[in-house]
Amino acid sequence: MPGQAHILLQTLLNLKLLREKGEKSIGRKKRSSGNPKKRRPPRPKYTSRANIFDHEVLAPLTKKFRQALKSKKYEEAQMLYKEIVEARKQHRLWLDRHEWVKIR
Repeated sequence: MPGQAHILLQTLLNLKLLREKGEKSIGRKKRSSGNPKKRRPPRPKYTSRANIFDHEVLAPLTKKFRQALKSKKYEEAQMLYKEIVEARKQHRLWLDRHEWVKIR
């Protein structure tokens, strides 16, 4: 049985060395696989031209109109109202076209 004692002593020494290194067991070390999973590219995001028109043209006009009414600048509010009516007509045309724009 001297061969088995030698093997037992060797495994005990290996365990001691592993514990000193901070490893927990004798098992295989983790290695990265050759081909990591590739992520799918993100789906492209779209929005309508009407929505962009609303954000860039209609919303600022509406905000200025409300501010003019609050500060009792009725002449300015009247001019802004006419601009808003024209912008809404244009917005209506964009809504009917159903055009989409890629945003991301």
